[in-house]
Amino acid sequence: MPIKLLLARQIFDATGVPTVEVDMVTELGLFRVGVPSTDNKKLVESIQLRDNNPAEYHGMGVTMAVKNINTIIAPELIKQNLEVTMQKEIDQFMIALDGTDTRSRLGANAITAVSLVVAKAGAAKKGVPLYRHISDMAGVTSIILPVPHFTILTGGILSSNGLPFQEYLIMPTGAASFAEAMRIGTEIYTYVKKIILSKYNIETAYVSDNGGFSIPLQSHRDALLFLTDAIKQCGYFTKAEISINAAASDLYKDGAYDLEFKNPNSNPQEYMSSDKLAEVYLDNIKEFPVCSIEDAFEYDDWSAWSQLTTRTPAQLFGNDLTQTNLRRVGLAIEKKAGNTIGLRINQAGTVTEVIECYKILKTAGFGVVICDRWGDTNDLFLADLVVGLSVGQIKCGAPVRGERIDKYNQILRIEEELGALSKYAGSNLQAHSLSWSRRGERQPGSTLHAKIWMPEDPRIFPSTTTIIEKEELR
Repeated sequence: MPIKLLLARQIFDATGVPTVEVDMVTELGLFRVGVPSTDNKKLVESIQLRDNNPAEYHGMGVTMAVKNINTIIAPELIKQNLEVTMQKEIDQFMIALDGTDTRSRLGANAITAVSLVVAKAGAAKKGVPLYRHISDMAGVTSIILPVPHFTILTGGILSSNGLPFQEYLIMPTGAASFAEAMRIGTEIYTYVKKIILSKYNIETAYVSDNGGFSIPLQSHRDALLFLTDAIKQCGYFTKAEISINAAASDLYKDGAYDLEFKNPNSNPQEYMSSDKLAEVYLDNIKEFPVCSIEDAFEYDDWSAWSQLTTRTPAQLFGNDLTQTNLRRVGLAIEKKAGNTIGLRINQAGTVTEVIECYKILKTAGFGVVICDRWGDTNDLFLADLVVGLSVGQIKCGAPVRGERIDKYNQILRIEEELGALSKYAGSNLQAHSLSWSRRGERQPGSTLHAKIWMPEDPRIFPSTTTIIEKEELR
């Protein structure tokens, strides 16, 4: 089923910034994708092509990327007469056509949009759901629905409050299903909003782009006390835990960490060393129901990452650390920096590269979190990706705002479609070898997720084996 038509246009993301949308027509009809956008370029991620015309959209237009699809990628790709099921070959062709390591000539936003829409068309060609097509490409043989990371509070550079870290999140690790996880997350979120309205001005109930509340708390500890109490008041202390996104690169100054970085008069004598910051995290994990720390240190503070990894069974989640870059993913594995890595589609550039990162991390025993991006669209690809790869975790903001809640709703639909075959990651978080404890509930020698359902229904996964035994997690 070769491509008949490939047409791109400029649309707008959830923050009002231009981004790329692509239509693809095959014999089976029209397929469409709108890609995430971001104006916050990380160190080694693929480069989105912007017009840089200050007279239009503050330089953020994407008409050049659109033109590159319509006048370069589309005619050259159609000329190849490749089937849409040939994802790897198509992605490799576009990478070669671009000819740069960072996708800077044609634009990562252009290449990503085409890569994603090819995957959608490929699933239709095979007559399977998109998540199943992704599972086939990745070699995934057991399907797991993810634990969501729900943003509740924001701090760091996202807020003028006293919170040093960027996000404080809820993870429903004790839920029995994704539907129950949504109930837990939305009930806690609504409870927090009611408390905010009763204690503060109505303006504090307005949310940031990720859906989190920016309330006038003055310390990191205040945020943890606030969230712990919210979990207890909602009756979910055994079912929900806290995740912290430290975004520590924002705090990094002169080889140390300034937790008062928003104060222009902060005292350099009070900056924390990596060792002292590690003690903060370890104390938090001991005192509060904290199960995951994201971006605990600056992305090149490798020794700090490696040392903390040896000192706690909690999840240490590198996102800025690796930026979905194969070289940095390899470094994290080599240095044993953290135990879980975030993957973002538009940082990598193509579906094939995301799958390759996933395979490398799985082989190394690392966990994976599929992450959204600032400036996302209402496209649902991310939901199918996290189910298809069955990594066990998704992070795409609070359970509000259309571009975020739409993805959660898509996972609910998939769970309903799977019916009795659906399995929720829960406290295991991953269906592979990474092991971490929920506040000491796992006893030495016990096995997490020892039996994983392998559906016989060919609509889900073809298999003659219905139950597989996993080796004891260490």
